[in-house]
Amino acid sequence: MKNPILKALLLILLALLSHNYFYGQSYKIIYEMTWKPSKDSTDYEKELMSLVTNEKEPSYFQSYDKFRYDSLKTKLVKDYMENGGESLRFPNETNQSKYRTFITKDVLNNTISAENKFYTSVFLTKYKCQFKWKINNTQSQNILGYKTYNATTSFGGRNWTAWYTTDIPIPDGPYKFYGLPGLILKISDSSGDYDFEIKGITKEKNDISRRAFSYKKAVELTPKQWTDFWKKYKKQPSMILENLNTTHTTYVINGKDVNSREVKDEYDKKEWEIINNFENPIELTPTCD
Repeated sequence: MKNPILKALLLILLALLSHNYFYGQSYKIIYEMTWKPSKDSTDYEKELMSLVTNEKEPSYFQSYDKFRYDSLKTKLVKDYMENGGESLRFPNETNQSKYRTFITKDVLNNTISAENKFYTSVFLTKYKCQFKWKINNTQSQNILGYKTYNATTSFGGRNWTAWYTTDIPIPDGPYKFYGLPGLILKISDSSGDYDFEIKGITKEKNDISRRAFSYKKAVELTPKQWTDFWKKYKKQPSMILENLNTTHTTYVINGKDVNSREVKDEYDKKEWEIINNFENPIELTPTCD
């Protein structure tokens, strides 16, 4: 190309296109979360988690089983509506995951949303959260074929060590963690109670936009209101079943009215089993406002 100005403009255009192509990619990352259910426990629990993230939109983090359910649900709802369906109902979810919080991160605005669903009730809490990282680029290790660097931070009453890669310059990671100059592939707390480590990563588009189809409208709680609610819920989970029935609707579980003592006792028993999986919580103390 003889025209040097035209050649320079073409090179700039190609650079911009390649930059936008990379940042337009959507990644699905699978992490294995390993944790100690209680401080005195000698055994560890494990569960696969999913993070769907890119540079332009809020990311979301949830259990991998729930992610697959939400993806299928979205497809079914869209297909049904496109074929002229007018009403569609889903049974109450029987989520087998131990970890049930759905986390959305808007890293550009330092905003995190945590959604929790109990039977038919949905609660949403929004946080302003910024991490203060200490980066040590002199330490590195290879994880899943990526060269990673070391960074540390304090969060939720724990000290954490993260390994991130600049090969994927998306400032995101598992759970609520974000803010490094690359994707977090592994992060652990100093006590050995919690560890998140990448198990797989793919470039793909995922759609769970109809995951909340048929949900009740979420009740927004401040961080303090959520903390107070959670303390009460842990004592008696069946409190969530109170006042569900109306003159037009009666809720049943296994064919029995939710107001029956038998149903409430069974609900408490199942919920306590799940709650006890996190008797030793990820966050020992509140960090985000």
